[in-house]
Amino acid sequence: METRQNGLSLLLALKETLQREKEALMANDSVAFNNIVTEKQVFLSHLEEASFEECSRVDIEKEVNEIKELQECNLLLTKQAISYHDSILTALSDGMEKSSRTYSRKGQLSPSKNAGLFNQSI
Repeated sequence: METRQNGLSLLLALKETLQREKEALMANDSVAFNNIVTEKQVFLSHLEEASFEECSRVDIEKEVNEIKELQECNLLLTKQAISYHDSILTALSDGMEKSSRTYSRKGQLSPSKNAGLFNQSI
């Protein structure tokens, strides 16, 4: 990207990147999501250097509002994914605590607090 890029074209590119981020979040594609986050960070420095002098204020406001909506949607999708993963981990660790029975050295079935799928001593 050039040093003094047109601000409106930069906003359009950012909006397209946010749309791809939304699709990656819905598809649970972590590799694509990671790449997109890196792209978004690059946009920050370019936005600081962009020129909005030749752009219509109405067009800029329209694009900024659409970017804001996409960003809020992506944030909601991210929070939903984190919540889902937390509930799965909680269910797995709770289930392992309740039914953790192992065999002793003598071959008897005995309850054990230390048998589990995850190391819970964090």
